[in-house]
Amino acid sequence: MKLRTVLKLIVVSWILLGASLALAQTNQNTSLQPTARPLNMLVLGDSILWGEGLKAKHKSWYQVKIWLEKNTGRPVVEKIAAHSGAVIELGFTDDRMTANNAEVNVALPTVNDEVDNALKSYADGSKVDLVLMNGCINDVNAQNLLNASGKEEIDRLTLQRCGLPMEKLLRHITTSFPKAEVIVTGYYPFFSEQTPNDFIMKAFTKRFFKIQAGAPKDEQ
Repeated sequence: MKLRTVLKLIVVSWILLGASLALAQTNQNTSLQPTARPLNMLVLGDSILWGEGLKAKHKSWYQVKIWLEKNTGRPVVEKIAAHSGAVIELGFTDDRMTANNAEVNVALPTVNDEVDNALKSYADGSKVDLVLMNGCINDVNAQNLLNASGKEEIDRLTLQRCGLPMEKLLRHITTSFPKAEVIVTGYYPFFSEQTPNDFIMKAFTKRFFKIQAGAPKDEQ
């Protein structure tokens, strides 16, 4: 099985598990009928939840949509605000670019902007039932993550850029959509023992690898 397929399955399985647990409580208190109103699902974040490079039917949010419709008997109306390259906030990047295509890797709109823009599109934010969201990997920056000598620096940046900013973002989301179940998805490992050591990966590493004193050299 290809690595990309394995990673996609991991992400989907975690989201489905989270959705199952989150909606179980709702199902205990509400009798869901086929004639009930549609479920409103909002997707926020970066390329992982956008599903960069995948057909719609292969994206994780679409798998969640199909699963919910099958298990609740209600249609799901999705709004996809996530896009590739999104950051939580602009304090840690100089990127001020936007794009009309969510496949293009740009920082704007931020995930906080995604929340505001989505809220404007709903007549009532309390009608949103489920929010799938992620974020902060682009705030940390891929070049920092590929710095072989920077584990302590990565830990510091992760705490700084994924700690309080994520807490503020979650408060923003739960305030904007007060009745929604909010599921925060994680990130799969970029590299594993199954990652091919071919020329493409070497070129990718050289593109982002930060050479610092004492850093292990990239094996050729």
